Formats: sequence, structure tokens, C-alpha cells
Amino acid sequence: WGIPIPPRVLESMDLAQIWAIAAVHQVLEDYGYPQRPLDPNRVAVILGNAMGGESHYNSTLRIRAVELIDALEGVEAFQGLSSSLKQALIQGMQTRIQARFPSVTEDTMPGELSNIIAGRVANVFNFTGPNFVTDAACASSLAALQSAIEGLSSFQFDAVLTGGVDRSMGPESFVKFSKIGALSPDGSRPYAEGANGFVMGEGAACFLLKRLEDAEKAGDRIYAVIRAVGSSSDGKGKGITAPNPLGQQRAIERAWKNACVSPASVGLIEGHGTSTPVGDVTEVSSLNVIFGNLGLPKGSVALGSVKSNIGHLKSASGAAGLLKTVLALHEKVLPPSANFEKPNSQIDFAHSPFQVNTASRPWPKPDNDVRRAGISAFGFGGTNFHVVAEEYVPGMSIGESRSFTGVDVKTVSQQKTGNTLYSGLLFLGSDSAAGLKTTVAQMLEEHRKSNVLPPSQIPSSMEIKQPERLVFGYTSTEELIKQGEKALKVLENESLAKWQALAAQGVFRGSGRPGKLAFLFPGQGSQYVNMLRDLRDVEPVVADTFREADEIMTPILGRTLTSYIYVEGDEASLKQAEEDLRNTTITQPAVLTANVALLRVMQKFGFQPDMVIGHSLGEYAALVAAGVLTFAEALEVVSARGREMARVSMEDNGCMAAVSAPLKEVENLLKTVDGYVVIANINSPIQSVIGGATVAVEAAIAAFMAAGYQAVKIPVSHAFHTRIVAPASEPLRQVIARMNVQPPHLLVAANVTGKPYPADREEILDLLARQVASPVQFIQGIETLYQNGARTFVEIGPKRVLNSLAVDILKDFADV
Repeated sequence: WGIPIPPRVLESMDLAQIWAIAAVHQVLEDYGYPQRPLDPNRVAVILGNAMGGESHYNSTLRIRAVELIDALEGVEAFQGLSSSLKQALIQGMQTRIQARFPSVTEDTMPGELSNIIAGRVANVFNFTGPNFVTDAACASSLAALQSAIEGLSSFQFDAVLTGGVDRSMGPESFVKFSKIGALSPDGSRPYAEGANGFVMGEGAACFLLKRLEDAEKAGDRIYAVIRAVGSSSDGKGKGITAPNPLGQQRAIERAWKNACVSPASVGLIEGHGTSTPVGDVTEVSSLNVIFGNLGLPKGSVALGSVKSNIGHLKSASGAAGLLKTVLALHEKVLPPSANFEKPNSQIDFAHSPFQVNTASRPWPKPDNDVRRAGISAFGFGGTNFHVVAEEYVPGMSIGESRSFTGVDVKTVSQQKTGNTLYSGLLFLGSDSAAGLKTTVAQMLEEHRKSNVLPPSQIPSSMEIKQPERLVFGYTSTEELIKQGEKALKVLENESLAKWQALAAQGVFRGSGRPGKLAFLFPGQGSQYVNMLRDLRDVEPVVADTFREADEIMTPILGRTLTSYIYVEGDEASLKQAEEDLRNTTITQPAVLTANVALLRVMQKFGFQPDMVIGHSLGEYAALVAAGVLTFAEALEVVSARGREMARVSMEDNGCMAAVSAPLKEVENLLKTVDGYVVIANINSPIQSVIGGATVAVEAAIAAFMAAGYQAVKIPVSHAFHTRIVAPASEPLRQVIARMNVQPPHLLVAANVTGKPYPADREEILDLLARQVASPVQFIQGIETLYQNGARTFVEIGPKRVLNSLAVDILKDFADV
């Protein structure tokens, strides 16, 4: 490259720096540089590294040799030696240390520092864009990737060399990893039975990134497209080195949301897969939370970890996983994960869309879509990263895919019509499956002739009474045609799994006699800053609901409720707003308002529920829907509910934890725990929330973890739905008693009993007073709705919280 590295400098350089230079040389050679142009002034170098290399251990030993000699001089046996022998031993020791470890010069420090890894690359190849190193432990290289993408997107530079380098596999690392039980004595086997840790590896992986349009314009060879990176912190998790499923889920959810594509389009997950007993189970469980309810067929998504093949590259591991995935997308091959013979018995692969891929095989192209993958890396300190990458298809702009939001993957890239923001809806029905196929074929023929966006065609009753039904949610003629073509194929050979997969793409199938409609209202935990903002800006019903809430809540809060919900500003302002919104006195009216706003939108378009249920706080929105309380009354009640719960002050206000385990196992394990701890939320057959005295809950968490189940403490001020908050019950009843409580005009499944609400006023008051300190009987409530004819369950809230619980409860009921 015309810039020779002086021998003395080369001798002082850590291998991590040399490897980075070598890896970048290979990247540039593949690109064709310098024959193919790159403006050196517009090239950045951003690499991931956590520990520099091992050179600093050597120089440190040389410098601190005096301390070793001092220790030797303090040994009683040494002091008894003759002066000449002592001097000879000290001199000999100094000589051997100096011979073994290199001299410390002006080149020593630059040869050891982590940030110099990127600096060396910039120096050797004369790139004058920004250069730096990111440290996120084992996620360092994906942190570097995120910074690289952000710099490209903001036009700080036009090309960036990014990736990861790790040269830290000496005895120091080995001993420290052994102390935390992370290393395996006999091999890495991610997600497999017998997984007992990883084998360390070392290496470098590097990429040259450009903005897609620039790469296409320059005629570059493009191996893959990175759509998005999502990242998160665990916050106050179980420990600074313990995996936190909620943190992992946030990173994955954010990545797919930022990618503006459906998670249901995933074909490969390159997991973090460290092969540690807790890590693998936590990771697959987190993946199942995001991908498990999208209708993906069992075992349809390949799962693997490059750590099984080359060991754990630590700070470069994310780059190694990304390299594997990029090549898989480019070659259209699903690569194998090694050392997998039998699935980890603690991972529920039987009810999962994931299957560990053990043989190289062709990667089938999805219908009307591209091959797409997710890559995860998680690091000590509770830092989590996930990348969404897809194959490169010439001429297909990255912005052409539909936009999605949240984990529920429902299309929200709507068209504006007048002052509203909604997707088109098309309902089709027939007396037979054959007739439905004919109807779909006729629809396709009609719309293929026209490029005009078809208007929504919704029956005035919002029902299709024919026994065979299809509903399409679309944003363009092209999308409707693609949906219709897919539906036509599935109608040729129908299966529940196929329709579940199409449901994630906006196509819904009904067969047989239509059942009743149930609305599900979530409670605390579904709130977020700026929730429903887009809808409020264009939908008068929503704007009016929040305006009404402001009028009622301003005297109570001292400022408008919406000033807590809708916030502009920098990251610090938004973080503070999120914190304020977690205050139960703010959360409760905020969530109620959002739920009622969405209820009113549904009613505006003719969707009237036959029955309702709410979860905890959500029960008040259900009571509004059933006419038991007006919205204004419910706001006043939930405000009092929040205040009274906050006023409960004891020596121990208790705590709560989310548990992923069969309900019977939860009940049995809690019997073995000393102290007060109960199931506070009976949410589904495999998910519950426990609450009680802090010491008892923490002991229960330890018991669940020891038994191989997940249990994560929830950040709450009190142990809600336990006897700890019982003092709030009577003051709350007095507030509700002042309201004009009416008998419900439709069925409401009660949290306290799981059965229909009574019509008697005093019984209603008793139920609502008891609800604060009673377990939430959500399973029984959902089953009550089903027994009364509900077959369609729709969550009415700002997030998807209850849908997955209802799916778990009703998964064995084929007619839902």
C-alpha cells in the first residue's frame, strides 16, 4: 500500500492491530481498491473490540517486576540466604523477565490500546474519516455496525470499514471465564442437550459498508443489505452478567420495527448461542416471544450459532455471525450449526418456529419476498443488539417493503384518506370453499386490470354471514393482488399453519358459523411515550377522547394528562417522560384513555363487541365498553386507584416477578418457598406473575431458576394483586360508590372470579374493591368468553400484550 510499517512499530503492535490491517486489506482487495475509487476523506473506520489484545499483560509484567521481587524479598526463607546469593537470584530473575517480555518504549502504549486498532487501519490506508472502537463486550462488533450505519445515514461519511477484532485468548481470559462457569470442558454445542459452556476463539471479520443507492450507482458487488440494527439495555436486571429476556426482546423488536418488514419473513436466525445452560434457554425463549405468535410453521426458521464452528470470538463474535449470515444470503444457502445431536430439553422446540439447522441446504425463496435473517449478539453489562439483513435484489430499493410496528407485526403503512389514516379492508364470502376460490379469482382478475387503489369494501353490519370467509388488509393494489395470489394457493390445499402464516401478512380466513366477538383490554405495562400519536393527529374520535381526559385529569394532576404522554425533545427528555409515565398515578388514566380511544375507533367503524375482558387496570375499559361506568367516571376511579395503591406504605411493599413455566409447576414450587408469595396474575398455562414479600419472591425466583425456568423481577412499586395492597381496597370502594354504577349491557368476564360480572350494584362494588388485592384470573376469564360463544378475540390497546396469552389459553381450540 506504499506505506511501510517500521519494524520497531510492527514489533510493538498487538496481534489485534495486525489482524485488523490484514482483514481490511482483504476487504479492500475484494472491493478492487485502489483501482476502484474510494474517497479517503470520506471513509470511516469503526471496529468492535473489548480488551485490546494481550500485549499489555506482557509490558505490565515487565513494569511490575519490582513487585514480584519485593514479594520474593519478603519470604522468610529468602531472607536467610547470603547477600551474594540473594543478589544473584534477584539479578537472575530481573534478567529472565527482561528477556521474556519486550522493552517498554514510545511505541508500547500505541501497540496495546484498543482504540488504536481502528487508528492503525486509518493510518496504514490513509483514510481520514472518523475512526474509533466500540466496546460492548461480546456485542462490540454489532455496536460498531450500528454506529457505522448511523454515520452513513447522516452523511458523515460515504463508506465505512466496520466489524470486529478479538485477540484475547491467553491464560488471563481463560481463568476469568472459568471463574464464572462460562467455558466448556468438552466443546461448544449451542441449543443442544448437554450444553455446558463455550470454547474460546479469536479472529477478525470486516465489512465495507455504503448506502445502498451509492453502491448500486457505483456498480459495486453487493453481498447483502442490512435493513436495521436494534439495541437495548437490560436496565436493572438479575445481575450485570446474567442474561435478561426482556432486554433481548427489546433489541429484537426494535430491529424488526426499524427494518420496516415483517418478522414473519425471517428464514434464518444467527443466534448469540453461547452454549451456556442459562444463556441458550433464555435466548430461544426471547426469540419465541417475538416470533412465536406470527403463525410461522413449526421448525420453519433455521437457527444456528457460528460459535459451534469456530468458538466464541467474544468482542468479534457478532461480526463473525454477521459474516456467516451475509454469505448465506449471498449464496442462498442455509449453513449448518455444528455439534447439535439432541435438542436442549429446557428449550420448547416442539412449539417453536425454530429448528437448529445441522446440514447445509438450499435456502428456498419466499413467495413474493426476499430471503431475510436476524443476527443477535449480547454482552456483559446488559447490552443487546440484533441485526436484520436480507439478500440483495438488484433494483429493489430498501424503502419498497411495507412498514410494520411492534411485535404484533400488523401493517401500519396506511394511506391517508381525507383526515384519517387506515389501510383498506376487503371482505369476501361464499357458501363453499370452491365458491370462495372463484370469488378470489374474480377479485384478482378485476384488480389486475386497474392500478387504482381499491376502496375498502366492508359490509354495513361488519359481518360476513357466509360459511366460508376471507378478509384482506392492504395498502395498495399490488399488495392486495399478492395477498390474493397467496390465498388462492392456500385454498388449493388448506391447513391451519398456512393460514396462520398468511394472517401475519394481512389475510384472515374464517370457516363455519361465525362466532361472537370479544374485546380484550390490557392494563399497566402497555403504555409508552407518544402512544397513538399518529392516530390522534388524524382521527377526531381519538383526539376528542384525549381532550376529554385532559379536562377531567388536569385538576387532579395539576397539568394535562397528554403533557405526560406526548413529549418532544432529546433522548434525555424522552427517557424522563418514560419514567414519569411509569408512575402508577399517571399510568392508570393514560392506559385507560388509550384503551377507550381505540374502543371508540372500533365502534365508529361498526365493530361492537359481544363480550369483553380487561387485565387488571384494563378491566375499567371493559366496564366502560359494557356501560357499567362512563369514561369520565372510570377516569376518576382509576386515578383514585393509582393514588390509593401508591399510598400503601409498609416496611416491605413487596415485589413481583414474571415466570415462564407451566402453571402447575409454579404452584408446586411456590409451596416450597418460605414466606408470603402467591400467583398474582394467572395469565396463561405457561406464563404467570408472582407477588409477595420481597425476600420470599426473591427466593422463589432462585427456585425457578434452579429448576430451569425463567423468572424475572418486574420493576413495580408494590406487590399488586396481593394482600400487601389490600389497604387500598376499602378507600377505592368508597370512591366507586359515588359513581352511577349500571348493570353491564354485555358480558364482562371479571378478574376476581373469571366469571361474568353480576348485575347487582353492591356485588359490582365488592368485586372492584377486591380486584386490587386479588389474583387476576385471566385464564378462567378467557375460557368464560369462549364458553359463551366468543370465537374472535381482538386486543384493544396501544401494544400487543394479551393476544399471545389468549393464544396460549385457546391453542387447543381449533375454531378460534
